[in-house]
Amino acid sequence: RRDYLRLHANNKTYDFHYFWLRHNCNAVPQSRHPLTNERIVDCAHISLDLPPTSVKLIEENSKVEVQWPPNYITIAPICKNSSSSLVDSHTSTYSIDWLISNAYAVDRIDNVQPDYGDIRKVEIDYKNYINNNNLNDYFRDCYQRLKQYGLVVVRNRGLDTETVIRDFLPDNCHVFESHFGVIEDLRTDNKTNKNTDQLGYTNSAVDLHTDQPFIDNPPGMQMLQCIQKADIGGDNHLVNSHKAALYLREINPEAFYLLSTVAVKFHRKQKQFESLHVGPIIELEENGNDIKKVRHSYFTFATFQYPFWLMNSFYKAYQAYSTILKDEKYTFNVLLESGDFLLYDNYRMLHARKEFQGERFMRGIYFNHEQVWTKLEFEMNKK
Repeated sequence: RRDYLRLHANNKTYDFHYFWLRHNCNAVPQSRHPLTNERIVDCAHISLDLPPTSVKLIEENSKVEVQWPPNYITIAPICKNSSSSLVDSHTSTYSIDWLISNAYAVDRIDNVQPDYGDIRKVEIDYKNYINNNNLNDYFRDCYQRLKQYGLVVVRNRGLDTETVIRDFLPDNCHVFESHFGVIEDLRTDNKTNKNTDQLGYTNSAVDLHTDQPFIDNPPGMQMLQCIQKADIGGDNHLVNSHKAALYLREINPEAFYLLSTVAVKFHRKQKQFESLHVGPIIELEENGNDIKKVRHSYFTFATFQYPFWLMNSFYKAYQAYSTILKDEKYTFNVLLESGDFLLYDNYRMLHARKEFQGERFMRGIYFNHEQVWTKLEFEMNKK
């Protein structure tokens, strides 16, 4: 590849930047001092853009040879009798074992754009499974769509909320109770829930966000069940925040780094409830590479108080991420009819709602990840 070396070995791929390979060349005297074997190449002098002249796999020796072009190093190494090193033009040799042991990008997928928002990928009709007397496939299809896309839309499941909940809740388990209560009645005239002084209980548009980012352990899944759709508007739209973040990492790694390291305050303050969580928008796993969860909620951001030198860069990073998230081609647009529901992964998907007119009644239910996966795996394998 022009931009990097990809090594295939042990049924895996290993990617290496060419400038990293040149910096870690051990050739004497081009890269190491002939007497002390110390490194004599400063990586500040290595071209970050020029590709090598050639790359060869020497299978019998289990090595890779890289031929460097002239002037790959812009300043000569400081070494006696090394003035000719201004013209690099030497060949570096790397053992495959050494490359694997020093690999920093294993099975990397480059430039992964978010899923295109084709609702047909995530939509199923419950009636079809009932008519075919095959509920195993219903649970299997829910499982597969949630795993692959982070979202499933089920048509014609019915209005009995407790029955629908049992599709995803193991016996003797309870749904995730929030500061709103056990089941949210999302309607403008709500009289059944607590702490309804927030956007979800109005008819205003609500932009992309994660639910409950202001608590330490947000619910892993949310179901939105349509009891009555609005006269006009009220559509939901969702986007995969993980894939958007991975795409951001490829095209703007500095922005990704800021969003995954700089802490944000998510603060929910209502008349009778208050909660604060401090952490990055993109939370990584312990390996520092995989994404664990995304917290994204513009209406619960507390005031940013970063150092002056950081503020501009952080806002630019946030806007770069938002540009990807709000690209229409990555958005799943969903209009639920009465008896339909959608279930989505709250750690992976951001969701939003359009402004609406007329009476709209949705029910919201939170689940833990483990509950949903356990229930679906049990039901789809039931004999």
